[in-house]
Amino acid sequence: MFDHTVGSLGPISVVIPVRDESPEVLRDVLHTRPKHWEVIVVDDGSLTPSPHATIRFEQPRGYGAALKAGIQKAKHRYIATMDGDGQHTFRDIERLWDFMQYFPNNAMVIGDRRLKERQPRRWIGRKVLNTIAGLFAWRWISDLNSGARVFRRDVVMGYFPILCDQFSFTTSLTLSMLADGYEVDFLQIKVHQRKVGESRVKLWRDGWRTLRLICWLGLALRTRRLRRWWRGFRHGVILRVRGAASLRDLRCDCRVCYRSGDAQPLWE
Repeated sequence: MFDHTVGSLGPISVVIPVRDESPEVLRDVLHTRPKHWEVIVVDDGSLTPSPHATIRFEQPRGYGAALKAGIQKAKHRYIATMDGDGQHTFRDIERLWDFMQYFPNNAMVIGDRRLKERQPRRWIGRKVLNTIAGLFAWRWISDLNSGARVFRRDVVMGYFPILCDQFSFTTSLTLSMLADGYEVDFLQIKVHQRKVGESRVKLWRDGWRTLRLICWLGLALRTRRLRRWWRGFRHGVILRVRGAASLRDLRCDCRVCYRSGDAQPLWE
């Protein structure tokens, strides 16, 4: 086993987004953190401010926005994320970090949750979403949106413009990195039942939103080359028809036809 304080890949930062979580539960979670690990608790607009918060939003911005803020503040190259409701433990994050250090070519390691669902519908819904996402990623996905994961900070920050600020942050991150060919692995972890309160995730509402996101993002990622070829072909036809030397000569202010070197958005 590696020395968790530093390890072969250097130190690690842990980001924990919270919103109206029990201070006692979060305190117990933080009490077990490894020495010298940087821990960033992001309070996403809790009604009662968390006494453990490193970053606090005055108004709720969303799960994804909280993670983005924590990742940006983190000092180290590798980031771990976990929930602050007592379902994840630092012991499992240590296992994910060990795995990453044994296989440093991985850009991300995801905790594959093992939890007996109270509602069979949730288990079925999760499997359906994993299967559909796997079709776009061209590989089997055992846990699409687990909140326990370790990843390279620089890689994930490159996806910030297309990552959701809400619940589906982890879904869009997993699908994007797999579609782009990054090494992503899954490691089984044990997830505990929530000690206080209930999940805010609604089966039908959030399941439908996640399905739409998977289809939209998966289609966008898998058709980029085709759309890039189509842009070049269309612009070539325009130049021939109008006899212009370049698109600049057309003096077209259309952001689709000419971008002055700006990065192309996902759908164009």
